[in-house]
Amino acid sequence: MASRGRVTAYLPEEIQKALEEWAQEESRSVSSLATYLLTKSVRERQELKKDKSQSDRP
Repeated sequence: MASRGRVTAYLPEEIQKALEEWAQEESRSVSSLATYLLTKSVRERQELKKDKSQSDRP
């Protein structure tokens, strides 16, 4: 199994409640949902950076 990092986040109450509802709708934990959302966001950002660096080439 791959090594995993740990992050502590302090969220506004309305965001916490929204994440809890979303996670419950998908039958997953808030931690699992947060991992999914953060992973997706990081991958999208990496793709944008990759596309930008390729478009900067002559």
